[in-house]
Amino acid sequence: MNEYLIQLHRDDCLWAELTVAGARLSEVRDELARRFPAAEGFGLRVQQRQEQRRIVECGPEGIRLLGVQYRYLELGEA
Repeated sequence: MNEYLIQLHRDDCLWAELTVAGARLSEVRDELARRFPAAEGFGLRVQQRQEQRRIVECGPEGIRLLGVQYRYLELGEA
């Protein structure tokens, strides 16, 4: 499943970050843009999250996932 990171900025200062499922991206982005208009200094930055690598441990009990590192690809400003 695709996930996206939406960052809400005001006057180039980060206010909030939100992780959103791909199925809701358009809906959430439109709602945020409506509630936080550019005319008041707000802006949205959207990035797509992609898995970069998994960190695993192999032991007597088998393989265990320790973590996942992600990279974010810029989709442009909303």
